[in-house]
Amino acid sequence: MSEDPGQEKSMEILEEALHEMHAAEAREKWLNYVALISGLLAAFAAVVGLFETQATSKTMLAKNEAILLQSKASDQWNFYQAKSIKGHIYEVNSKLFPAKAEEFGNEVKKYGADKAEIKAKAEEIEKKVEEKNVESEHFYEQHHKFSFAETFLHIAIALSSISALTRKKQLLYLAVACGLAGIGFWATGIL
Repeated sequence: MSEDPGQEKSMEILEEALHEMHAAEAREKWLNYVALISGLLAAFAAVVGLFETQATSKTMLAKNEAILLQSKASDQWNFYQAKSIKGHIYEVNSKLFPAKAEEFGNEVKKYGADKAEIKAKAEEIEKKVEEKNVESEHFYEQHHKFSFAETFLHIAIALSSISALTRKKQLLYLAVACGLAGIGFWATGIL
């Protein structure tokens, strides 16, 4: 007893429809993964962008503080020079006017003591300048690492979007690799 050709054709169509449904479910499941990965990459890119912005602000703030401190140190050195010149004038006057040598000598000592205090203060400020410059350089390096991280994460988002449109899993794998590179740059920036 042979099967009905119409029934055989119907079974074939049904099997094709089932196969197509399973393929559509697999595609939908894969697209869900792409959407999830893209969302995670975008969220992480936003967080890294925040870190990058903060590092930039901290770089500028530390550099501005260093410049302000350097200005204060320069003021102290100018003050030191003025005291030094006045001390030399009194020293010369003590030799030119022996009658007032003791009075001028006291002024020389006074200016000498003032100079020592001013010099110590200027050197202390210069140490702070160096600390702020080192701090600024640290934040500047962080800024660069965070910028690379953000760039790789944005490339990863673009690649995952393209993989969804083209249905090419290789692009999604490349997107994940770029995302991991971005996370790596972010981690090195934090450490």
